[in-house]
Amino acid sequence: MKTIDELETPAVVVDLDVMERNLARMADYARTYRLCLRPHTKTHKIPEFARAQLASGARGVTVAKTGEAEVMAAAGIDDLLIAYPTYGAAKWDRLARLAREKTITVAIDSLVCAQGLSEAAARQGVRFGVLLELDVGMRRCGVSTPHELRDLACSVSRLSNLAFRGILFYPGHIWDPPEKQEPELAKVSAKVEEAVALLAQAGLQADVISGGSTPTAWRSHLVSQLTEIRPGTYIFNDRNTVGVGACREQDCALRVLFTVVSVSVPGRAILDGGSKTLAADGWRSGSKGYGLIVGHPDAVIEALSEEHAHVDIRNSGWRPKVGERVAVIPNHVCACVNLHESLICHRQGRIEVQIPVAARGRIC
Repeated sequence: MKTIDELETPAVVVDLDVMERNLARMADYARTYRLCLRPHTKTHKIPEFARAQLASGARGVTVAKTGEAEVMAAAGIDDLLIAYPTYGAAKWDRLARLAREKTITVAIDSLVCAQGLSEAAARQGVRFGVLLELDVGMRRCGVSTPHELRDLACSVSRLSNLAFRGILFYPGHIWDPPEKQEPELAKVSAKVEEAVALLAQAGLQADVISGGSTPTAWRSHLVSQLTEIRPGTYIFNDRNTVGVGACREQDCALRVLFTVVSVSVPGRAILDGGSKTLAADGWRSGSKGYGLIVGHPDAVIEALSEEHAHVDIRNSGWRPKVGERVAVIPNHVCACVNLHESLICHRQGRIEVQIPVAARGRIC
């Protein structure tokens, strides 16, 4: 059996022991606070890992795009939430075809999308669950106020083949350390509570209050009305998750193996992969660096070319040699995974399986 030390680089490897520990920890948290766990599969895009999440206690999964939903459904996963304002007749019809055999819930923030989903569901003779998205501070998607959400819910509830189920929100603007998140989460909680109360006054019941992110996952219980959480990154974790204090470096299950291919420029080393390997997402907790070189925290990946990682070693005691191998924890693991055809899974360095990233590139 090969070990990861024998792999050609760059190579993306996953420590299954660490990954399984991450899954168990989040599932235990959800059980403790009686929250439904519906992990976001955009992080890994792999049905086998989605099934591992379900086996560890998740009740369903979340996806971003219709193509991701199709991949997960084809793999036998039955309960899917599309946490994205899906638009377009072709996409609505694709989701309706899935709803013939699967439980499909769609998050929306406009009547336009609701009407399109309703018409597609009627054509296929199916029914969609609908969550309405409320913006709680991210300013990306979602209606702005609880009153707008109530009004939209009243309109949606009158459409055929749709079942209003509740509220979805994403606190992606909160990047404080977990122990300092309570004030911001209190604001989220108050806004959600107001929306629930307004819905009740209109005769509508929000059975599902779906929210959360990996950075806020461990304080989700501070949102009083919450019924389910949708963390994604937690399965692998990454440098940004470490930086915000939501995990430790040893909780990062995915790493990218590189080889030093040049040290000719004084004060610099070059690794054999760049933006096409690591992704160019920034480090939210610091000003520099495109990943953490394990064991050499003072060596800074200061720039990425397509196939080169430029490492500044001037302030590091590390003096790399050509041919030396290093492991890098990416800043944003979701973007990194989507660049690769497969992930190589191991236990204590011994390779067990190479798994295709089945939903890679499914952006429609």
